[in-house]
Amino acid sequence: MADDIARSADAIRAHVVSALKRVTMREDAITETTELYYDLGLAGEDLGDAIDAIREPFGTDFSLMDLRQYAPNEVAHNFGLNLFREFREWRGERTYRSLTVGSLITTVQIGSWNDR
Repeated sequence: MADDIARSADAIRAHVVSALKRVTMREDAITETTELYYDLGLAGEDLGDAIDAIREPFGTDFSLMDLRQYAPNEVAHNFGLNLFREFREWRGERTYRSLTVGSLITTVQIGSWNDR
């Protein structure tokens, strides 16, 4: 299916933004600096669905990505199981690594996620 989609930077950017808009059902602007958790609120299964939607047409390998570093999982997010982290977030500290649209675009261009 990757042959059906041009691998130009513009096509990849359009695909990533379109996939994120479908998953989040948002119409506001999504740019390369938009963060998936802190700006779009993607966490847990929703974040996994977004990564799958981005991966599929190009066959990008995200197997080395540990989503727990970028957003809470469903259980912790919905039931407040990590009180210390939530307290730090409440105080304005970021406790998750930044995962931007730009980093996903780069990953699709390269073909695989490298978490270094």
